[in-house]
Amino acid sequence: MIKKWLPVIWCTAFIIGLTGLHYSSTAFAENLADGVYTVDYELLQGDRDSVSIANDYFAKPALLKVKGDKRYMQMTVNHSEWVKELQAPTGDQFKDVDVVGEDEEADTRTVQFELENGAMEAFPMKMHVSIEEMEPVYDHAYTVRINVDLDSATSDEAGWIESSSTGFTGTTLLYIVIAVVAAALIVAVVRLTRSKKKNRN
Repeated sequence: MIKKWLPVIWCTAFIIGLTGLHYSSTAFAENLADGVYTVDYELLQGDRDSVSIANDYFAKPALLKVKGDKRYMQMTVNHSEWVKELQAPTGDQFKDVDVVGEDEEADTRTVQFELENGAMEAFPMKMHVSIEEMEPVYDHAYTVRINVDLDSATSDEAGWIESSSTGFTGTTLLYIVIAVVAAALIVAVVRLTRSKKKNRN
């Protein structure tokens, strides 16, 4: 009688074993200890799970930093000249990612942003790609989804690039630079005007 049910018992045990392995792996992904990890990832199309062409514009793997309940990601763009803009989600909006490293000769730049959902599911990212050497010029802005494979996480404390960012976005910094230059010009004009008045007197 027992022999008759052995195949069923073995199959049930096998399925339970697979379920246990999956749970263990998922639990590991959800409970990464504080530290820095390399993680595999893909860029998916915005409305489907197919890999986006833009996936080839990014070097693999990425770096994931876990600090308490915060998670940050650093990824390297390997066609920096083509990728004009990258924006990560923050609440109901998107903001420019921080640039923490750049190599113009190699045409790469490393960007950093905070993961709001902990990377447990694919999250959207807005990007603007312009390839001027194509005929006609390829110039498009679209949304992709980044799918991080947390099960691939491997410790890599040495790889993280410490950011000197003050929290300003690239656009904000540009406005600050323009404001500083404008203020300097105004001061120079005022001093020049005063100097001319003194010479006349």
